[in-house]
Amino acid sequence: MTSNAVLIKGGHVVDPATGIDGRADIFIKDGRIQTIANDIKANNNTIVIDAAHKHVIPGLVDCHVHLREPGLEYKETIETGSRAAAKGGYTTLICEPNTIPPIDSLEMVEAFMELVRQKSLVNIYTKACITKGLLGEELTDIDKLATDKRVRALSDDGNPVFYETLIKRACELASRHKLIISPHCEDSQISLDKAKGNSNVAHFPGKPFCHETDFIIREIACTEEARGWLHVSHVSLKNSLEVIQQAKERRVAKITCEVTPHHLLLDEHFKNPNGTVPKTNPPLRSREDREALQESLSNGMVDVIATDHAPHTHDDIKKGASGFVGLETALGVILTKLVHPGMLSLKEVVRKMSTNPAQIFNVAGGSLAVGMPADIAIIDLDKEWTVDVDKFESKARNCPFNGWKLIGQVVATLVGGRVVVDNCQMVC
Repeated sequence: MTSNAVLIKGGHVVDPATGIDGRADIFIKDGRIQTIANDIKANNNTIVIDAAHKHVIPGLVDCHVHLREPGLEYKETIETGSRAAAKGGYTTLICEPNTIPPIDSLEMVEAFMELVRQKSLVNIYTKACITKGLLGEELTDIDKLATDKRVRALSDDGNPVFYETLIKRACELASRHKLIISPHCEDSQISLDKAKGNSNVAHFPGKPFCHETDFIIREIACTEEARGWLHVSHVSLKNSLEVIQQAKERRVAKITCEVTPHHLLLDEHFKNPNGTVPKTNPPLRSREDREALQESLSNGMVDVIATDHAPHTHDDIKKGASGFVGLETALGVILTKLVHPGMLSLKEVVRKMSTNPAQIFNVAGGSLAVGMPADIAIIDLDKEWTVDVDKFESKARNCPFNGWKLIGQVVATLVGGRVVVDNCQMVC
């Protein structure tokens, strides 16, 4: 469905960025929002979308996504991942750099973004590696990477930077260029094995994934010293929330954080229908941790809900791969489990899943203001549906919510004024 003019008629518009929360029509021309008003009239060359009894929101922005291309296209591709995003109401993604080869140079950024230009249905930015090859030994050329505005943050993905001198220097350089440091504060078995016997790295004895808070404390200290910006990925522990809250109150540096739908809604007792315990990094935590995440989300301490969309094949999972896909289910499960029970308002969901991530990572989107790109999702809060992984646009099926009955679904998605999802189905 293509036209340079689109009119979204009769919807309830919810946009925290502009303060709009009520019925309005939205007129779109040449990919941008031209007018928001009541009773806008359409001419013969305008596509009219009837949004009566529906809610119109800024397109969702996910700041934590793995698209696997280049190098792991058998798991996911930019095309399939972007289709999954659009189906779930996402119009902008910020990708992790753990591709093969990793996105650790300006040349790799350019190569990745050329693939995006060719294949993606949605807007895509990327994070770049903190260290070359994600190996934790030598910093990337952060000065050079910062010249490309498509690079919105620095991260070594699931590999913590163990050398404290390296992470300090990375924070200094990132601060100089107003780049966000977005670490995964986790300690996998691979990382712990690498640290053993090396007196020059931060080593915390114990089981894998039990030192999230320790790494967050260190990263906060480095960020405060550099007066930079730290965005903590997939927070999962109550203790972590407490130290982040303390850092926010000090206001020495900019500190933001995200949680995932699966850490918000599932805990360590959750099992797949076949009785197996699903694996994700960080792992599902205690009920107390889960409840603390929900409380910190509702009181505003947690800034963002991000999916950590991590596609794997069935064989990958059998071999021990960790992670879940989430682009097609995130909004639905949040609406069902948090909005309908009254724990969170729709406006707050839009703030956490669109407005805040757009503002934090300084990407176009997250607002329906006049002049903004027409990146829009239309949702039916009352529509009942059942998650069926066999109908996913994503290549992957590793979803813990398979079979869940949900209330609230994306019925249409527009990217730059182009309708890519209509009546809950892809149209391109």
